[in-house]
Amino acid sequence: MHIIVLGGAGAMGRIAVRALTEYDDVDQITLADYSEERAREVASSLANCKVQVQQIDVTDEDRLRRLLRGADVVLNAVDYAFNLYVLRACIQEKVHYADLGGLFHMTRKMLALNAEAVAVGITAIAGIGGTPGITNLLARLAVDRLDQVESIRVQLGCNDATPSQAPLVAPYSIRTILDEFTQQPQIFQDGAWYPQSPLSGQEELVFPEPVGRATAIYSLHSECATFPLSFQEKGVSYVSFKIAFPGDFMTKLKFLVDLGFGSARPIIVRGGSVVPREVLVSLLEKFPAEQVEPQDCDVLRVVTTGLADGKQLEITNQVVVLPYQRWHVSAGALDTGTPLAIAGYMLASGVITRRGVCGPELCVPTELFFRELARYMMRVETSIRPLPET
Repeated sequence: MHIIVLGGAGAMGRIAVRALTEYDDVDQITLADYSEERAREVASSLANCKVQVQQIDVTDEDRLRRLLRGADVVLNAVDYAFNLYVLRACIQEKVHYADLGGLFHMTRKMLALNAEAVAVGITAIAGIGGTPGITNLLARLAVDRLDQVESIRVQLGCNDATPSQAPLVAPYSIRTILDEFTQQPQIFQDGAWYPQSPLSGQEELVFPEPVGRATAIYSLHSECATFPLSFQEKGVSYVSFKIAFPGDFMTKLKFLVDLGFGSARPIIVRGGSVVPREVLVSLLEKFPAEQVEPQDCDVLRVVTTGLADGKQLEITNQVVVLPYQRWHVSAGALDTGTPLAIAGYMLASGVITRRGVCGPELCVPTELFFRELARYMMRVETSIRPLPET
């Protein structure tokens, strides 16, 4: 069983690699990354003979195809902007695929390749990290209890009390977060998608501690792209995604975005051309990772309403994620990297049989997935309450 992790030296990819090493019947794990030096550092820290290192630029089609040839599964943990490069190569080489999501628009482009993936007999899972990923399967649990679905509201609450000298600490890829802060989020309602203003839809939500009460906003996310298609037979009429970042992070990043640091358009500075967001990314990378115990928390929650046996119900499924002490890794890395590894193992072992490009809610068996997730202290909490008849 040979599984390749692209971006395997990144914050999330390295967790997927580490999780894969714990499966006895995974024979080979190729840790492929743009930075060979960083990849070798990660491989050395794991000290596992299954892990092999390869340098790769995923935009080099010929080299990418040669790397993928003969593998069972490719797990894509590179920046989502490169998802199509990798998916197309997987279709050409007939290798199963999974990624961490495509921020709505990229996911929809990937879904358009469904017929090609079916034709060559591969499965391509669009978004199987924390969110999208765990949240998709929390939605699946609720939908399976209902005869008719009215609304699905995905909610993510984040808290991070980890000591740091850095002035701004991003819970995941800063480039992805900048897209979430600057691009129009989408909600699905009554058969159509409607763009919203960036940072709009402010709502006070109460999460379990240590997140607690937090202000959530609409965010551009893949669940809003796949749920209306995956659950259309249940008549779903509304889908939204909201995220609550830590308050100080929201304040600081909004200030930087308002100044223009979220822009991907080059500007002229002293006669030279620079991209504002790349300047910000470069400055943040100058702060070295600190060797301290993480103290963050993610709450992944899906609130679903609908009818069961003629009664209107609200089903809330959530997973509260804390740092994983055995590996000394953050909650955010844990709930993103381990689902990717679990899905990769399921693909390689033949547990997942549906073919084509789809969200995980259509192909990943929920019972087995959540049993595997519980190995990392992530467990589903469910509450069901009746709603007044309207």
